Amino acid sequence: MTVHKRLRLRLLGVAAALLLACGCSISTTGPVRSGQPATGIEPGVRLYFLDQHGISLVIRPATRREDLQQTLNTLVAGPDQSEKRSGLYSTLPANGRIEATDTPGTVTLRLSWSASSLSAPAIQQLVCTAEDAPTMGPVPKIAIVSSDAPSAIQQECDLHRTG
Repeated sequence: MTVHKRLRLRLLGVAAALLLACGCSISTTGPVRSGQPATGIEPGVRLYFLDQHGISLVIRPATRREDLQQTLNTLVAGPDQSEKRSGLYSTLPANGRIEATDTPGTVTLRLSWSASSLSAPAIQQLVCTAEDAPTMGPVPKIAIVSSDAPSAIQQECDLHRTG
């Protein structure tokens, strides 16, 4: 065996030993606890209020998500004190009511006030909140019905539009 072949074999042996010694850099500490597993949508109430920049999502902490009707009732009640202090507000009538009907693919919102009295941002508050609330299927189409708009007006949340 020539000197060069012996040197190559030694270098190859040293390289193999180094690779074995380095391993794959995964520690042998076992599993490490780091909190709860991901569950998808964050629990809580997802509401859309207005601020100086436009419409803004607020997630109020809760142990579970409210159903569609509860969510809309919470929206109509308006921002809480801490949300108001941070500049959030609503232009929905505080004394109004919404009756939500959820069928696969469509949520119908029956308003106790006239739809023509609502600003475009107020309509977006309703529509975005309804789209994010728990419903019977995928993100529904939103239909708004009121005394001055007995035929349903189809709306969608500008923030959720894909095209």
